[in-house]
Amino acid sequence: MASAGGAVPPRKVSFLFRREGIGHCGGVNALALSRDEQQLWTGSRDSTICCWSTAAKAQPDLMHEHVGHIDWVNGLAMAGDVLVSCSSDKTLRVWQPDSPEPALGCLQGHSDYVTALAACADGGVLASGGLRGEVLLWDLATLRGIMAGSTQDQGYSASTAEVPRASVYAVAINAAGTLIAAGSTQGVSVVDVRSGRSVMQLKGHTDNVRSLQLEAEGRLLLSGSADHTMRLWDLGQQRCVQTLAVHTDSVWALAATPSFAAVFSGGRDGCIYRTRLSTRVSELLAVEQRPVLALAVASDERRLWAATSAPSVHTWHLESAAAASAHTAAIGGGSSSFGGGTSGGGGGGTPRSPLGAAAGAAAVLGGPCFIASPSAAARARLLFAGQQGSHPPPQQGEPAAATPGLPPIQHAVVLTDRRHVLTRDADGTVLCWDLTAGCVTRDYGRCELKEVEAALFQPNHSVSAWCQPEVKLGSLGGAMEPPQCFGAEIYAQDLGDEEAPVDLKVNFGEQMLVALFKGWAEAAQRNSCHALPAPSTQVLRPAQERVLGSRAADQQSGAEPSDSGGSHGGDGERQSNVAAEQAAAGGCEGSTLQDGDSEVQSIDGEPDQATRFKFLTPLAPVVMVSGCGGSGTRAGGTVPWRCPTDAFTGKEDVPQWVADCVLRGRYPVSRELKMAFQLMPLPGSPLPSLLQSKLNAPRVLRVNKVADYIRRKMEEQGIALREEPLFWDGSKEEKWHAEQAASADGSNDGSSGGLVSLPVHQLHPVQPLPGAASSISPAERARGSSLAGHGALLVTCAGNTVPWDFSLAAVRQWIWRRSDDLVLHYSVRDRNTPLKLPAIRRPS
Repeated sequence: MASAGGAVPPRKVSFLFRREGIGHCGGVNALALSRDEQQLWTGSRDSTICCWSTAAKAQPDLMHEHVGHIDWVNGLAMAGDVLVSCSSDKTLRVWQPDSPEPALGCLQGHSDYVTALAACADGGVLASGGLRGEVLLWDLATLRGIMAGSTQDQGYSASTAEVPRASVYAVAINAAGTLIAAGSTQGVSVVDVRSGRSVMQLKGHTDNVRSLQLEAEGRLLLSGSADHTMRLWDLGQQRCVQTLAVHTDSVWALAATPSFAAVFSGGRDGCIYRTRLSTRVSELLAVEQRPVLALAVASDERRLWAATSAPSVHTWHLESAAAASAHTAAIGGGSSSFGGGTSGGGGGGTPRSPLGAAAGAAAVLGGPCFIASPSAAARARLLFAGQQGSHPPPQQGEPAAATPGLPPIQHAVVLTDRRHVLTRDADGTVLCWDLTAGCVTRDYGRCELKEVEAALFQPNHSVSAWCQPEVKLGSLGGAMEPPQCFGAEIYAQDLGDEEAPVDLKVNFGEQMLVALFKGWAEAAQRNSCHALPAPSTQVLRPAQERVLGSRAADQQSGAEPSDSGGSHGGDGERQSNVAAEQAAAGGCEGSTLQDGDSEVQSIDGEPDQATRFKFLTPLAPVVMVSGCGGSGTRAGGTVPWRCPTDAFTGKEDVPQWVADCVLRGRYPVSRELKMAFQLMPLPGSPLPSLLQSKLNAPRVLRVNKVADYIRRKMEEQGIALREEPLFWDGSKEEKWHAEQAASADGSNDGSSGGLVSLPVHQLHPVQPLPGAASSISPAERARGSSLAGHGALLVTCAGNTVPWDFSLAAVRQWIWRRSDDLVLHYSVRDRNTPLKLPAIRRPS
């Protein structure tokens, strides 16, 4: 969200509802193996890093988790004695590998997702690449000094490598930390670390380079591309010496043996191959059900770990290196040279074999082995007897072990009340969540999401999008930004508070923020050593000024229109409810139709800690706050962070707009809370016009309140009308009767007796009641005052009868369906004329 005048936009606040279980709840993007191969770290799309024991078990043990990122973890690297991760939250974090403690440091400098990183063997140099084409070089020796406190933090930052401005998807570094390779949409760039300049551009791939492996000495480079091929480069000759097409889709993961004798590859086709570079013999090791995103291989080549878009990481037990080499010996060994034949630009030579140089490139050796083709086109022509498609039989049928995980939530649909959300996970289970409680209200099992959405469709709601539900991290969450998050209200009784006044409204955004940051506010106020954020210089509206209004306000027919849609109020400033209503409505002319019976005074400067949102989840929700740019480590006020709601210390860097709301009960006025509409008699109706036909009212105001307003205005002119409400949702009928009984005080004579509830059906209009009185005669129609005690009030919109449990916003969305001001008509119901009800289609 851009701000006027180039101001820094407010930081986004997100929340995440965690689920009980062990393991990731999102796909795994990255793997890192400890030097002793006893531990495996997995970086997931759920934003967390897990450390697993690699002991031979069907289900590896989870040792601990590293939690700090607020978006996908895209890369992991062991840099000496520390673990480094990179994320789509634009940061890198440095961790103590054997401890679940918070990150040792957070590195910023990328302006977009950080997609890849690599560290040299001694951990002295770290390279990271991102989607904006940035390749940054980090001196970890300096960073260690900063983290240890022995070096003063002077805004530590990285140096930038000069590479083509193209999205970087892979980086690799040699053991000495002198050469870095970056794979992008423009091919492969090789950078001299000392100068930071690109020393060569390797052209040949015809699509994005997604994975790289650089030999320890920096002589050979392997690249995997979305063009379905792998290429072996001789950096001394600056040319491709082999093109290996073994996959039938994009190559996304590479892992080479230290000697570069073999390369393990995985890709979008789910296949995992081992290819001997000296002979080009490939064997299909295993087939995953989902695209392979990362690979890790034990030094003895007996175990391989594969990460996919599923939350579980599989361990595959392979044949020994000696047994695998027998396949090469069976066909005559082949040359140890990577040359032979033409290799310039695209080809790659085919080694000599008993099958002949011409036929060897496309020959099937039997079993899981075949000779790697020199091009994707040649690979596509290979056929394997008895197999589906063009894959040979795999060496392994089932993984030896799998890490536990939770099925990620993949889809979310917000219901019309903007309070309940339907989700569907990878197993097909549909759940209904209540955002105000953070818990599941109903489990529908495995079914179609659209069918449940259609069954729960309630058009009597139309609530502004106060938060954006998110399932990117595999769990249900939501994102909030001002001022949009303050643009929706709900009646307190609809939250289950039956003792609340019937017209009391609460703001969705304010209530959610108070619930999320309640622990922070309490800790911050207890912690005298921590200075609370100063009040914002922006003019804000008091949160407690709910603008319940009064009946006197809607009788002010001569109310002056507001000339500004801005916010009102401030510390020490009192503001009338009518002025606030007109300001929030954006300066619409006419009277302000209120919702309640008593005025509520604002208490400026005092925090409203009470919240009607109470989380009922076993695990506390997580709050995540975005950063605001900049570079360096420990950059105060700019680093993205996350924290469970029950673990606040009060020292967290909370955005100013959140502090104003939670600590001081103040937030910006949102125009989304109000709407303008016109209220006029139906043409031909004997009822008179109102003095003010253009009104402002809360969007959430129900039509039954509008009807009550009309009835009272008619009473002022000597016309008594009965209220016979029509309900779309049958559950609202009893509530309406209860409200009428509670408000019966002698001032609503004629409205509380003889009430008749008529069910509303979408396809079958309500017929006249049996034995109903005949319609009003033309003579009676000519005399409006003579209607007393005879007429039943009818509210219509665009020729359709409006159900009384619809909000004004719902009428505009589902019945009016136009961008201009809503127009409502009132009239006396003709009992001989069937009601015309709106045709509202359910989601399909």
